[in-house]
Amino acid sequence: MTRTAFITGASSGLGYGLALRLAREGFSVGLAARRRDRLEALASRIREAGAEASVHPVDVAQRHAVHAAIRACEAALGPLDLLVANAGVSEMTLVDALDAAAVERIMRVNFLGAVYAVEATLPGMLSRGRGHLVAVGSLAGYGGLPKTAAYSASKGAVHNFFESLRIDLRSTPVDVTLVTPGYVRTPMTEQNDHSMPFLVDADDAVERIWRAIRARRRRLAFPRPLSSLVWLAQIFPPWFYDWLASRQPRDKK
Repeated sequence: MTRTAFITGASSGLGYGLALRLAREGFSVGLAARRRDRLEALASRIREAGAEASVHPVDVAQRHAVHAAIRACEAALGPLDLLVANAGVSEMTLVDALDAAAVERIMRVNFLGAVYAVEATLPGMLSRGRGHLVAVGSLAGYGGLPKTAAYSASKGAVHNFFESLRIDLRSTPVDVTLVTPGYVRTPMTEQNDHSMPFLVDADDAVERIWRAIRARRRRLAFPRPLSSLVWLAQIFPPWFYDWLASRQPRDKK
């Protein structure tokens, strides 16, 4: 039986790589992002490899648009077995020019975009008695980092939302996987002008995430050196966390 996946943020980075990986594993893939041209090019690659794909240009910050995209995907490819809530944006949050509108924009894309996708997907999974929700968070979500207050907050919200869902869904056939990567070499991180310790290549990250999806793991955090450091920082005194966090990121200028 062919399985169907829906991936947000599929036009580049991890979403792009995961779409190709899932297609190789026999999934039909619904591709969602804002840039139609990139989605069409990705869909062509998937179809040339013998798998099915549907294209859904959408701004995940718009609730009704997300719902419509998922309905269209299921009409084209069949009921969803897997949702990968991956779409995300990042920009600096500066204390001397705090812009609440920018914070809201990041929260709507990174957090509420994932919530809208789950809202549209979960009832069907529960009624069919099968399903898998995957959220791509970030190690930044486990603590505030310099100049990333909005991004860190949005990923922290993703973590708590999906962790709670996993607990609430324990007695159901719907699994939840939370993925929290560190720095991954993608178009988003190419914009960074600071050091990125333990940077992981996108292909490596995609393979790790695919293995976690296949095993239906509850959590995946990588790379281990950075995830271990983040975990340790949570149990040290606040002054130590402040000191440690202020060491990264450092401007290269």
